[in-house]
Amino acid sequence: MSYLAQEKAKREKQDRVEAIALGEAITWSIGATVVAGGLTALATLRSKKFAQLMSVSAKTSLPVMAGLGMFGYKYELTQHNVLNYPERYNEFGVKNDLTPGPISKIPFHHKAMNYLYDHPFYFVSAVGFPFAGAILKQNMKLTHLTFSQKVMHSRVMAQGGVLVILLTTMAFTGWMDKRGRFPEPDAAEPSTEEVVDYTAGNLHRGSKKQ
Repeated sequence: MSYLAQEKAKREKQDRVEAIALGEAITWSIGATVVAGGLTALATLRSKKFAQLMSVSAKTSLPVMAGLGMFGYKYELTQHNVLNYPERYNEFGVKNDLTPGPISKIPFHHKAMNYLYDHPFYFVSAVGFPFAGAILKQNMKLTHLTFSQKVMHSRVMAQGGVLVILLTTMAFTGWMDKRGRFPEPDAAEPSTEEVVDYTAGNLHRGSKKQ
């Protein structure tokens, strides 16, 4: 019965986490779709060049891609935060205000690696968006391509680059899963005397059993 109760509790927890992540993802994806659609419509009305160079499918793809991308990003990010920081969310899935914690004494590079391990999607977003923007900027200089072709070429190249960034981040988080987070300097391992005393005690008890 205890095993069944534990499995039921795990399923309920997973369902709750997925519900919170799904709600956040839907909210943000609708917002991203509305904003992208509004900007696309505004550009179509205000810019004759944009209206002529962009086909209907290309105009439609902009808000659709923005909504789908935001949905996937927000779903994974919220799910990760709820699983790793459940204290930040109450029963309604709303973030709670937390009091600031103690000042960390970890070296900067260890702190950066811990932060990257805790927030992998922040890193992917911080590197991926500028990378995609740089590719689009370079492709805009190609005069032999139409605007739609420039956007499509930029999208394919950006997807490949972001995929490489994502795989690298996944490899790093996998390595950190095996190694563990870098601890605070104060959270030291047992001293040599403690280890020796404990080992000696074990050996002494073992000799009595023999």
